[in-house]
Amino acid sequence: MVFVDIVCHLDVLPMIGSTLFFAQRFSAVFLLAYVIWLITFFIFNQPFEFSTWVQFTNQQKFLIFTSAVALIIPLHAFIGLWTIGTDYFTQRTLGFLNNRLSQYAGLIRGAYTFLFTIWGFLIVFFILFIIWS
Repeated sequence: MVFVDIVCHLDVLPMIGSTLFFAQRFSAVFLLAYVIWLITFFIFNQPFEFSTWVQFTNQQKFLIFTSAVALIIPLHAFIGLWTIGTDYFTQRTLGFLNNRLSQYAGLIRGAYTFLFTIWGFLIVFFILFIIWS
């Protein structure tokens, strides 16, 4: 019950607008660089063969960069989903739908945050497990 209460009040965490803005942009640039790195591998290794792919994916730098991507994607998603939750799951915005529903805005936002946080941890766990096993 305490965890649910903490998740429902994530507004008290230091979610500073400029920090979130730069974290979101940095993660987007890092993900773009990773995709470009993969595309260049595919372009310059023609004809594409399984043995070449295995050698590429067994390199330490591939494992490290892919692990970083596995951590950055949920961070990027968390910032975006948190912004949506704090913008749209408020008493004011839910009050347009139903006044009674607006009374539960904090609970709805907390459940929403809890669900995508758990989902993000599961994704990171499974991706890192697949990469490093």
